[in-house]
Amino acid sequence: MNSEPVNAYDISFIKIMAAFMTLLFPAVNGLFGKKGIKALQLIMYQMGIDRAPILKEALNIDVNDARSLGRILDFDDGLCDVKGVWRMETKGKAIKVVSTCPLGRILARCPEICRTIIAAMEAGTFYPLNPDVKVPEIPRLISEGGDCCVGTIELPYLDEHTACDISPQATGTSNYAPAIHIPGLNKKLAYQGLRSLGTSFIRLLRYGTKHEIAWYDFFKYEPTT
Repeated sequence: MNSEPVNAYDISFIKIMAAFMTLLFPAVNGLFGKKGIKALQLIMYQMGIDRAPILKEALNIDVNDARSLGRILDFDDGLCDVKGVWRMETKGKAIKVVSTCPLGRILARCPEICRTIIAAMEAGTFYPLNPDVKVPEIPRLISEGGDCCVGTIELPYLDEHTACDISPQATGTSNYAPAIHIPGLNKKLAYQGLRSLGTSFIRLLRYGTKHEIAWYDFFKYEPTT
């Protein structure tokens, strides 16, 4: 496992997908309303569920270490050259502040995507790994005009002594967290993503949007108008 420069092709592809989502989200909302958005969320949630065990193994995740779980954010951020610093790196609580996001300007066209679609995938990823993770708060987002994005992972059940321990996977609070690159992982996740799409479509056809999603109140779409 090592840190490598981000592949320009990968960044371009992700930017294209982000731009596509800014068109898809309002179109689905206009045609189907909240049920349509929930269908999109269910797809992303399923992708999260299916990628969780792959990431746990590939990234050597300790599910009882908040900063170790944060390696998932480091991996995701590294895919599109997002840069951030971990301001807290204890086992009980890890806080990442992102100051540079190439997708921020694109997603600003439809900032709801961050709090609904991306959040659904993150819920699907983190909840199966550790259902006792505190439901995260997102106080600021670049796509909403903020100067940064803030992400927090917290394990409230740890005893005080353990919770205050610095994680052995800490990378330093004064420098950008290094991007994580593992040969073959992106390809493996891409194949799994296609299978997740199939699983999601079958479930939507069978059950509609009625089945439960963990943390749904956290990222449920609530139109402002």
